Amino acid sequence: MGNWQGYQGKDVEVVLDMGKVKPVKQVSFGALQDSRSWIIFPKAVEYWLSDDGKNYKLAATIKTKIAPDSLEPQTQEYTAPIVKYSRYIKVIAKQYGPLPEWHESKGISSYIFADEITIE
Repeated sequence: MGNWQGYQGKDVEVVLDMGKVKPVKQVSFGALQDSRSWIIFPKAVEYWLSDDGKNYKLAATIKTKIAPDSLEPQTQEYTAPIVKYSRYIKVIAKQYGPLPEWHESKGISSYIFADEITIE
């Protein structure tokens, strides 16, 4: 496990500027889950594309495959085949929300721990 950026109680939103319109084959967002430490996978990750940085179109949504009650620390890649041209890519990782009822800290805002965003 490497260097992670943590976000508590809010979605992760990142805009990547590739400098010019380029082909995009796929985009991937890496995340960590360690439920005991309040870190839960995002509900979903959305990928939005734009040529001008203002008008975005949704290209893909990848939902999490692992439940928050899976207690072993683990990682997940949210990979979406895109196969389009774009200059800007907006990545939005949707926050799980408050920790669930079964959690010892129920009701407290969970974290998203983000790793790398990869563009091919």
